[in-house]
Amino acid sequence: MALITVGLIAIMMAMTYLLSQRAAQRSRSTTVILELVEGVIVIASVVILRQTFWVLNGGNVLSWGYAIAQLMILLYSLYAMHNFAVTLVNLAMPLFFYGQALYLGASLQHWWVFAIAAATLFGVILYISHHQALALDSEWRFLLLQLLYGLAWCMVIWSVRPFLLFYTVNVLVVFIIYMWIIRFFVTRVNRVISHFERLDQEANYDELTGVRNRANFDSTTVGVFGVYRQHPTTPITMAMFDIDHFKHFNDEYGHLTGDAVLKHVAQHFNAELTRQTNNGELFRYGGEEFVIIFKDTSPTDAQHIVTSIRDTLQQHPVKINGKQLVVTVSIGISALQADDADFDNWFKRVDHYLYLAKEAGRDRITVEGDTREFQ
Repeated sequence: MALITVGLIAIMMAMTYLLSQRAAQRSRSTTVILELVEGVIVIASVVILRQTFWVLNGGNVLSWGYAIAQLMILLYSLYAMHNFAVTLVNLAMPLFFYGQALYLGASLQHWWVFAIAAATLFGVILYISHHQALALDSEWRFLLLQLLYGLAWCMVIWSVRPFLLFYTVNVLVVFIIYMWIIRFFVTRVNRVISHFERLDQEANYDELTGVRNRANFDSTTVGVFGVYRQHPTTPITMAMFDIDHFKHFNDEYGHLTGDAVLKHVAQHFNAELTRQTNNGELFRYGGEEFVIIFKDTSPTDAQHIVTSIRDTLQQHPVKINGKQLVVTVSIGISALQADDADFDNWFKRVDHYLYLAKEAGRDRITVEGDTREFQ
């Protein structure tokens, strides 16, 4: 059973890493779905553990080995999976256990013990969910939390199935030893995840603006072009924009202000793009030029999105040393077409449309060759 428990925790470790990679730089809705998946993983692990004990013990799960294994699974999830769904699972488990015990005929005689234990357990769970790193880094804090968590659960169990309190000492000692081993692995898994996230950030995201960089753009467009060849009826649109008179910001106010303008525009577009659609990815192509790849989006729909973002940009000027600097952008938009021999054909056409928008006086948009002013 120890091997099964360790195996489940190992699987949860792997899933935690994979899901954290998926969640990075994703929209809020996608992140919520991934967090729910982690919550389901915890529940599934508890169910598998219970069924395994049920089979091995001839239909009986009244075992301290089972209790310790389940507590390890639940507490590990709190330390390793940093999301609200896992916290809810941990909060719900004592209520589920108590309700199930009452349904099976347990007495309400010691309800007050359950109330005190549940309140203590809730406090520990909420503290750990908000201070995972702090709890893992401090040995005395980690030990105290394990004692409180394990003791509270023992009292929850005792409130419906009274046992000799001597067993509590044995349970806590074994539980703390196992959790100390788990702590060793959790801290190292967290370091590995942080390391790979840092490498991913450095390789694929622009250091100044925080959006995807040129290298990520090059690799993404190869995949996009391949997908279009397989599904030519699915529209894929590219929008390229740059900041109007960017050299003026550098010359007039200095390069630090220029950097602040770049960061402001990039983060504003990225935040609004994430809020308005799940089909757009923003890249800093170079200098003050940015590119958005819209999957499953027509040029008209892409125009509506970027125009809306541009309008909100006008309402949020850059604030530098008490001054408000209004930033405008010029935009070129075109869809990938069947007669585009390669990616360069598409890219050069979009770049040309951006040039037309700038030549027409800047603060304009050119969609498939049609240039117009923003309304």
